[in-house]
Amino acid sequence: MSTSHDDTEMENTTRIPVSELWDGVLLLSLSGVVDSVRSYDVMDGVLREISETRARIFILDIRAVAAMDTAVANHLIKITQAATLLGCECVISGISPSVAQALVQLGIPLKDIVTRVSISDALRFAFDRLELQVVPRTQAQP
Repeated sequence: MSTSHDDTEMENTTRIPVSELWDGVLLLSLSGVVDSVRSYDVMDGVLREISETRARIFILDIRAVAAMDTAVANHLIKITQAATLLGCECVISGISPSVAQALVQLGIPLKDIVTRVSISDALRFAFDRLELQVVPRTQAQP
């Protein structure tokens, strides 16, 4: 018999669909409104997946996030910092103008935060970091 805590943890895990795009590369695309509770769930789910898969790159796509306050923006920065402590580099893609403003208003240095315009740009960054290259079959070496 499961407890309500177990049910809540299971629900949170299913709400945080982290996908493995490639060996060592994880992706989470957030959408809608991200509040403080959801941002904590995201951190828990992401860090668990990074630890379990031993991922080296984590892409956090926020292109479809409708609203985010500075507290949540700060928590997203903390997710990137925690991922780094686990040996995983984080790339944030799809930052909107309003989210960019919220991040700047935090007043914390953002020079170590890797950002890319789109998921495909973030994936290119990941492949470069992992020293991987995708080539058409006709160009592949036998």
